Amino acid sequence: MKKINFLICAFAALLFISCEKETTYTKDPLQTIPQEIALDFSNRYPDVIVTDAYQWKNYDYNEVTGIVFTDKEGLTNTAIYSNGEWALTEKKFDVNDFLSRLPRSVIRAYLRTGIEDEEFWGPNNHYVIELSRSGLDNKQYEFCCVAPYSDGKEFSEHLEFDIVIADDGTLLTCSHHPFNRSVWWYDMSSSIEIVRNKYKKAPILGAVNDFGHNELFIRDNGIIKTVILENTEYGFDWSKTTYPLDINTNLPAQVLAEKQAYEEKHPEDSFYALSYSDTKDGSFYGLTYGSELNNVTFFVRTE
Repeated sequence: MKKINFLICAFAALLFISCEKETTYTKDPLQTIPQEIALDFSNRYPDVIVTDAYQWKNYDYNEVTGIVFTDKEGLTNTAIYSNGEWALTEKKFDVNDFLSRLPRSVIRAYLRTGIEDEEFWGPNNHYVIELSRSGLDNKQYEFCCVAPYSDGKEFSEHLEFDIVIADDGTLLTCSHHPFNRSVWWYDMSSSIEIVRNKYKKAPILGAVNDFGHNELFIRDNGIIKTVILENTEYGFDWSKTTYPLDINTNLPAQVLAEKQAYEEKHPEDSFYALSYSDTKDGSFYGLTYGSELNNVTFFVRTE
């Protein structure tokens, strides 16, 4: 799966590079793109400096437009339009000076992760960005870096950290494998529509693409849940919704019996985390044994 992820990212990067090579620019880059897109962009982002504009057709022959501009803060942004409609805007922060520029709620959430001495190895692999996406009411902040990690038993000098925080300071995910960069997955409209129809009263706080499937983060009755949509031959389709539980949650009898049976066979494994998942095949408790970096999860169906 990591190889597929790498190929997708490499292909997307080549699209950006090829577009830059093939387009002949005038003094005003906005003159190279359709007038209706240029007008929408100018109304959406007035008084910015446009440095680049390009177009290409994606895999299903949709017309995609990218506009690179410098905002009033002096930061580089990229706005993406799909078939003439605004899809998203990525703002890149200086990785050496980002904490002073982020909203206080986001800073507090980032610091609570406990990351220290983080390093950013190159602009294409590691970054700090603000992302605005069509169909979502709030912005999200994405961090990709490496940092030392130790839990007293395990140590990593350069552990990958991939963090997404909503603009209200809600930590949506902190994982140790890279998501696909959001600017390459600009069209999540079908996934957003599916989630809005399924969870009508739950706000969508953010979204990422993880190895080809979309993950949308919602707040459902006060609980932060991850809604996973798989990419099928017919488009994206809901696969499951999962969320963590307190490790001391009282378990149903059949789940507790499975837990005790596992622990009798694996007395050396520590009970690390508990989760709950709704899937097309039913609902399951997920019991995780091990540690943050090395673990195994088995699932028990609820009756």
